[in-house]
Amino acid sequence: MTGPFVNLSQVAHCSDAELETLVEQADFGGFEASRDLAPLRERLLRLEREQGITELHRRFSDKVLATGARLVETPRYTGMQRCFALSPDGRHLAIASNRLEESHGGDVRIWELATGRVVDAVGFERTLVGSTREPSCLQWSPSGAWLGVVLDKVVIGVLRAFTGMLPSFTADVTRRWGSPPSWSVLHPAHAANTGHLPAWCWSPDETRLFISTPGPDGALGCIVPFKEGTRVNEDSEGIRWCPARLDGKPSKSSPHTWVRWSPDGSRIHGYCKSEFVNEPGPHLEQEHHPSASTLDVRSGDLQYRCDDLRLPVAFSPDGAHLASSEEPPRLANGHTGQTVSVLSEIADEPIRAVDEYVWSRDGRRLAVLVNDHAYPRVVVFEAGKLLCELDLKRRLFGLPSRSGDLGRWAWSPDGSMGACLMHEGGKIELWKVGRSSKMIRRLEGARGIDGLAWGADDTLVGTGHHDIAFWDVNTGQPRFQSSLELEPGRVPPPSDWNPWPEDDDARFIPTRHGWDFTRVQPDGTVVCPPGSRKALEPRLMFSVGGRHAWPWRWAVGTPHARWEDGGPSLVTPQAEAPFEERIVPVPEGETLEARDARHGKWGFLKQYQAPTWPLDHYKADPVFTHGPAICRDNLKPYLGKGVMLRQTQYGTWYALGALLEVTEEGILLHPRAPIGSYRERLLSFRDILWIGPAVPLETPEG
Repeated sequence: MTGPFVNLSQVAHCSDAELETLVEQADFGGFEASRDLAPLRERLLRLEREQGITELHRRFSDKVLATGARLVETPRYTGMQRCFALSPDGRHLAIASNRLEESHGGDVRIWELATGRVVDAVGFERTLVGSTREPSCLQWSPSGAWLGVVLDKVVIGVLRAFTGMLPSFTADVTRRWGSPPSWSVLHPAHAANTGHLPAWCWSPDETRLFISTPGPDGALGCIVPFKEGTRVNEDSEGIRWCPARLDGKPSKSSPHTWVRWSPDGSRIHGYCKSEFVNEPGPHLEQEHHPSASTLDVRSGDLQYRCDDLRLPVAFSPDGAHLASSEEPPRLANGHTGQTVSVLSEIADEPIRAVDEYVWSRDGRRLAVLVNDHAYPRVVVFEAGKLLCELDLKRRLFGLPSRSGDLGRWAWSPDGSMGACLMHEGGKIELWKVGRSSKMIRRLEGARGIDGLAWGADDTLVGTGHHDIAFWDVNTGQPRFQSSLELEPGRVPPPSDWNPWPEDDDARFIPTRHGWDFTRVQPDGTVVCPPGSRKALEPRLMFSVGGRHAWPWRWAVGTPHARWEDGGPSLVTPQAEAPFEERIVPVPEGETLEARDARHGKWGFLKQYQAPTWPLDHYKADPVFTHGPAICRDNLKPYLGKGVMLRQTQYGTWYALGALLEVTEEGILLHPRAPIGSYRERLLSFRDILWIGPAVPLETPEG
């Protein structure tokens, strides 16, 4: 029987000489990544900081990787990050994101909090993953063994976590009664049957899923058996639709937009953002409103429904309590909907304008983010009683999360501390929460962050649509921080420049005059031009056991890792020049009316440079970004030249054309940009994220 690998305390505190002895004498047959890898990795990181990469790094790498590991690249670029889910043990964060070109699908990646690196990735070709419309599209199973995600807005796909494999189970039950919901059309049978974005959740024993979606006879969802390797639809055996009767009568409610299964397995609690109770009566027009309710699993009926609500709404983790923003905000019994206490009556000051409710993991504490601009604060309740108020000294909260999965407050795992995202300067404040609360420290570098999660290993995670950061809460130092968006002035390179067009592992890195293409293979081989190795190397990690990151750089020089120079390019250089001179025709004897019409279309120029290559063959240099930099004085020198720009912060809307005119308010571009009011002659500066003169890129052949 194999013995233990080594005494972990000995690894953490041993000298370099003792470490050298350990690598020879330790029994690697007893190495367990979940137990042994983290302290060994920390000791070798300290050795690297002191001496650089040594022979010891290579010798330990050879032994750790001998049992097998997969090389994974932490991305430099992704499309919009849409959904976030912290694993039950708090050591991993799953993120579903688009690709830079949405038509090319999306990815689910699992990040290790201790290192801030990706340890598992699953790609979906031409399939969208998750959604920014509703929270909880991405969820871990209670044990952390499975990960479920909404695919193409209608299907629930479940994959085995940490294996890099596509979903082995799918449930597609939303189409028959589909979207739009029946109350919005006169003849729902004739409506486009595109499906309903489903809220869903796991049963505590991981044998079933509840999927919230319109069903037959007014059902508000169904319970679906979960079994690996199966494909379920609304006609499959074992599906049980929940009739959702209320007091013995059809409830005529709308499906929940957020649901959770109670830990004891008896109830499913949730809320609907926009309830529309279709009751007959003289008033045909009824207002939409939030609602919250609990469904009995055995009967499938509603136990109650609360309609007098305002968002936000938050159930405690066990569903026993419900916080809601009525006037005034209240705390209710989650099983009955009956009011337990009015929060304003037990707080020191009236509670108005609640932005968020955040429960601690054990459900004992509730943080209420009060966004009263005259007196913003966090009010904390414990067991239904006022515990404390955190005075933010008129500092404002950061912008709300657009995903809905993570908020601007995050509890520590034990509920003794909290992290609050602030608006001023992109900072996060760490607070000790109790009778004598105090702010402990500020974390810098939170720009682009709109959601927080406090995980294990003393790690705080900040996420945004294009940003991610990991901080050590004990020191306040970042473990990893990156924007996953293309740099201003860049668009994705032409796909036909990629020397491995059929290889999904091919990536690109910007160079001064173009792009370098790289390929990372699971066996440890990395193909990369020498000039880009410095940028790529920190993002390469072996995934040991699918869960733990081991730096690839430590293994270079062993059979497990090697560099190769970039492969040959198949690019044919452009035959034509990147710009051509064009003349605006001025008819002889032009009338004043015709001249004014010409100036309205072409500006005052009589000739200009027109870009002749596709947009992805240029970059903007210099680049002016949103705000004061985009102005008449900065752009006027480029009149008559080709320019590139990007519009809006939510999509990849780029434009390339000739700059014909610049005013104090905007620009005249030919051809016109894809977004903008065609009633207006000029594209407003307000609609431009970045702009700059177009500079042709060099092909990979140089």
